[in-house]
Amino acid sequence: MKFDREAWEPLSIDMTPLVDCIFAIILFLLVTSSFIDAMEQDLSIELPTQGQAVKAKAPPARPLVVNVRYLPGGKAYYHVENEPQTLPSLTVQLSRAKVRNRDQEVIIRGDRNVKWEHIAAVMGCAAQAGISKVSATVEIREGK
Repeated sequence: MKFDREAWEPLSIDMTPLVDCIFAIILFLLVTSSFIDAMEQDLSIELPTQGQAVKAKAPPARPLVVNVRYLPGGKAYYHVENEPQTLPSLTVQLSRAKVRNRDQEVIIRGDRNVKWEHIAAVMGCAAQAGISKVSATVEIREGK
């Protein structure tokens, strides 16, 4: 059995049916999808009027958390938003926060081994910045 090489035709793939199927799928998806915004805008509704605009309150600002960590020798290490701070730079940062938000709140998280004078120093920085909402956190142990 001998094959004629000249009788063979080169192979080719006809892409026309594939393209037709893709266009049919796209057309189906466009026709069946719904546009909610367009549907809501079509409704003809007469909205009530109000004499004054309602003033929405801004959400309360996130409190500024000052971490006071214990260092050997009775010293303290101050952190605000994972940034180490000195007392003067802490005062500046608290003043900037007070300018951004009048009702700024400060939460002091002091290590149990830190002396009270370091917590009081942070309270003094807040007072210099004009912040009156200052609180300290403690850990509550249940069962005692």
